[in-house]
Formats: sequence, C-alpha cells, structure tokens
Amino acid sequence: MYLDRLEFEKDPLQGFDPRCRIGAAVCLILLVLTLTNPFIGGAIMLGAVVPFLKEKREMRKLGLRLIPVNLFTLILWLSLPLNGLWFHFNGAGGGGISESLSRSLLYTLRINAAALLYMVLIIPLGIGGLANGLMKLKVPATLVSLLLLTYRYIFVLYHGLFVSVLAMRLRRPRQNILEQWRSYTAVFASTLVKALLRAQKIGNIMKVRGFTGVLPVTKVFIWRLQDTLFLGACIILSPSLWILDRVWNF
Repeated sequence: MYLDRLEFEKDPLQGFDPRCRIGAAVCLILLVLTLTNPFIGGAIMLGAVVPFLKEKREMRKLGLRLIPVNLFTLILWLSLPLNGLWFHFNGAGGGGISESLSRSLLYTLRINAAALLYMVLIIPLGIGGLANGLMKLKVPATLVSLLLLTYRYIFVLYHGLFVSVLAMRLRRPRQNILEQWRSYTAVFASTLVKALLRAQKIGNIMKVRGFTGVLPVTKVFIWRLQDTLFLGACIILSPSLWILDRVWNF
C-alpha cells in the first residue's frame, strides 16, 4: 500500500463488503500458489485486471507496482545458470535445465498472479478498511493493531530516511565512493536509533493514555446479496480450478 503517486485513486470493487473481499482474496491467492498449469494461472491474472481495464491510469499503476514484485523473482532467474551447471555435472542433461526453466516460469506466474489479486481485492481497501475488516472477522485485535501501527511507522521511517539522505547530499563535501558508503551507513544507523527511541516514546505515551492494544472498529459493515454471490463464487471456483489443474496435468 503506497502513500505516493502509486496509490490507487479509484476502487472498482468499492460496493463490496471488506469481509467479502478479504475472504475472496484468501481463497484465490491460496489457489494460485498451488497451481501447476500456466494457462489457468494466466486466466486468473487476466480476470484480476478486468476491473481496472477502463482506467488507464490505474492499469499503469498496476504495471509499476509489479516492478518491485518481480525484482524478487529476478534472483531466481539469475540462479538459473547455476542450476544448469549443477544438472550438467550430475549428468541430468538438457532435460534438467528445461525443467528448471519451466519451474522458474511457474513460480514467476504464481507470484505475479497472487500480487495482482492482492492489489485488486485488498490494497484499495486501505489500511483502515483492512484493519476494520480483520477485526470484524475476529482476527486477534492485538495482531491487527500491530499491523496498523507497523504500516504507519514504515512510512515514518521512510520519510525520516529520505530527509536525512537529502540533507547529506546537499551538505557533504567531495567524497570518494568508500567515504560515501560510510556516510550512508551512518545515516541508516542514526535513522534506526531514532526510530527505536521514537517507538519507545510513543509506546509509553499510548500506555499513559490508556491504550490497551485494541483499536475500535470505526466502520459500519452491511452485508449484501452481491457479497454472498461473489464470495460464494470464489469459494466454489477455488476447489474447482484446483481439481481441473490436477486433472489437466495428470
């Protein structure tokens, strides 16, 4: 969930209850993480982007959001030559290399499909909607409070680090590469120390004011017929596609 130019401006599923969306996201994400057929995974990805097709700006944001997601899969792809070398020395031949390539493609597809589902169903809720929905679903209230406070504090850390790095760049003298990295290390270390002290201070203030670790529900929930139909379709679709996936690859 971004608080900058990549934040979604419109929610195509705004009329659905947050509890319905959270339940649908859990069903569909668990499904895509177990798929072995790329065609079914690709169909789910296409279905995930359908609500955003009319919004070109939102589609662009979806694509930009997938860039950092695929930076993690880049590590997997960079390790492919090592896998090929291992297969070569163990006498597996080209079949082993092709198997490694197909598995890498499958994992990449799974990660992108799960990320798209999360972006469409969960992220537009915002941290407030997500926290309220989780509490209404009887998720431990302390865990929800920790999630909410952690989310908020990540952006506080980011802002503090950004300001410190910008100030350092404007004020520092001419330095070689090694000295620059030493300066960055000092900035990161000081940011972490300030974050720890700030967290302790905020924690003490919240305790003094009577905070018990439980945040109140601040949203009114109304379950409609469309929520029942949507969640029911996702619950039926998930095992059906899982069975189809296993039969297809039998």
